[in-house]
Amino acid sequence: MAVEANQVASPAKRTSSAYMAAVGCSVAGSAAGFLGATGTTNAAGNPGNGAVYTGIYVSAVLLTSALVIPYAPMLSHRMGARSLFIKCKAVTAVVWLTVGFLLLAGVSGMPLLLVLSPVLGALSGLGSVVSPVMNKAYLASSGMAAAFARMAVISGCAWGIGSLLGGLLLDVAPLGCGLVANGVLTIPLAVIVSKLKPLAALTDPVERGRPWHDVWSSLRGSEALRRVTMLACVVALCIAPLALLLVPITQDLRHEPVLVGSGLLMAAMALGEAFSPKLVRRLSLAHSDLPSSALTAIGAGVLLILFGISSVLLSGPVELGVWTLIAVGFGVFRFASRAFTIGATAESRAPELTASSLAAMMLVAGLFAPLGTFVWSLLIGYFSASTAVLCGGLAMIVLGVPILISANSAGEAISA
Repeated sequence: MAVEANQVASPAKRTSSAYMAAVGCSVAGSAAGFLGATGTTNAAGNPGNGAVYTGIYVSAVLLTSALVIPYAPMLSHRMGARSLFIKCKAVTAVVWLTVGFLLLAGVSGMPLLLVLSPVLGALSGLGSVVSPVMNKAYLASSGMAAAFARMAVISGCAWGIGSLLGGLLLDVAPLGCGLVANGVLTIPLAVIVSKLKPLAALTDPVERGRPWHDVWSSLRGSEALRRVTMLACVVALCIAPLALLLVPITQDLRHEPVLVGSGLLMAAMALGEAFSPKLVRRLSLAHSDLPSSALTAIGAGVLLILFGISSVLLSGPVELGVWTLIAVGFGVFRFASRAFTIGATAESRAPELTASSLAAMMLVAGLFAPLGTFVWSLLIGYFSASTAVLCGGLAMIVLGVPILISANSAGEAISA
């Protein structure tokens, strides 16, 4: 019997290992591609508007992503979650390869990225809803937060490797090479998912004939979903832009070479992501997902304030070193908060409504994300990076504490 059990377990382990390895390749490529894309937009705005140009591009991608999210459950129902995921990854690879080769051929980067930002945003939006479902299925995890936390280790290590190697590569090679690397490293994930069946059954969502109407109906019908969505919006405004604007932030801090410094900070945050499951497990013992998400988001806000203070007091390599250490802690709290947010969203309604719940939360938060990114880019461009991170950290604490109190009160009411 033990031999038979091992024979059953071995293919399952190979499937989950292959999936995690493919996700790691894709994430590493995304890190290099992100550096290449934001490095291109930042260079287009030099000497003084690099942050604003980068903010425009990132905001365009985020806005398109949010607008597409309501259609993800409907497409997932019609095509199947697995099929939709495969197609998104395959098209993503083709788009990044095309953009990369066009940049290498001498096409102007900023107009090209702006033109293709709707495509990139649409692919990102669809993938953001389907990916948590795929992670749970291929890891056979009991809960969405547990699957997210487990994948955070893989994603954190891969993002760190991709950030460091990408920064070193793009310091000596054309920026288009980062986008080509992104396309190449996305291909294995599409291949693995197409060849290997998930370990757990995928429950495709019920069809939603009116995507936008159903998103608002979901929010109206679930107080728990409204509460977690409100927290996600605050996070999108106050702390999420830090990771999206690292290239102009590093430039504002006058750290050279810029992409190497940005890659170092990205790698530090990724290292924190790899450690975040430990914090998730610890907080899960004492709190439910929503209060834990609020608590960790507030912790990330406190670390943003430390970012700002260190920028005022320090300079040069010492400042970058301190920022790198703080970035590890920020990554721990930021990605733990994201894991709890996904878990709280999945548990806010019935299991068969998970995809539509995620779509509703991600849509509303996604509409706030471009605003937060653009405001941060203006603060960096016209004031300083220190101003941006201090404002973000203070706002996260001021807005996050009432949500934490409300979430705890709701939990106590349910327990009673």
